[in-house]
Amino acid sequence: MAECPYQKLFIYEIEGELILPPDLADRKFLGCWREGDCSYLFFTLKREREVKALLGEEQIQRYLSETIIDYKDWEAGQPLTPIRLAGFYLCPFWEEPHPQPEEQLIRLDPGVAFGSGFHPTTQMCLRLISRLYHTTTLPTVLDLGTGTGILSLACLAMGAKRILAVDNHTLAIATAQKNAVYNRAENHITFVCGDVLDYLATPADLVLANIFFSVLSSMLDQEVFFNKPWYIFSGLIGTEVNKFITRMQRLPLEVVQVLDDNLWFAILARNTAST
Repeated sequence: MAECPYQKLFIYEIEGELILPPDLADRKFLGCWREGDCSYLFFTLKREREVKALLGEEQIQRYLSETIIDYKDWEAGQPLTPIRLAGFYLCPFWEEPHPQPEEQLIRLDPGVAFGSGFHPTTQMCLRLISRLYHTTTLPTVLDLGTGTGILSLACLAMGAKRILAVDNHTLAIATAQKNAVYNRAENHITFVCGDVLDYLATPADLVLANIFFSVLSSMLDQEVFFNKPWYIFSGLIGTEVNKFITRMQRLPLEVVQVLDDNLWFAILARNTAST
């Protein structure tokens, strides 16, 4: 078994935005994550001195903190190994893949974006994708909150032809684009960095939305969203799922299946108004 190239994560919190030099990737830089009013720079080696140098003496007060964690603790607290699930074989790019003949191989570099395959919401979405594509032809997909691109890649492996994948984090989009190349899918998936709510009217046969409850709720407020035959929603926990289903029942959405792992939930829904 090959060793994961990521052992430690060195995370630097910076107030505001930071202009990054193009050669930063040569310094073990994984990417920059924007959250609220702060930027988080991820490295695989200690780079505190370099980060402070980027700010310069005049802006050094914007440097807030350094956090060091094990990579496996970032990725759901588990070491990244190949996963067999719902007919998919998810394999980190540093591992030698050994899929069974009937399995769909997906190569992944999760980096520090969401979607390694270990999180329950990802796994439930993969099960629903597998179920749906075994009975239905769905050539176009809208992936809202794509993360690493894992769900888009799963749909492509099952027969999708054209996918629009959206995320509001540049780091997630960069990771997903890299994974598309690993899977020779770059000509079939269009990646966009932006607000997922701006793309609700995009026509598609299937919507994937594994995202925060607040964003899912906002989606249900938009009439233009209901122009697609099939939907997979996830990212719901506890009482959120009952609230969400109650709202769905007032819309042309029929709940076909609900999956849960006692904490997280995923919903497969059909548009009853779709022809």
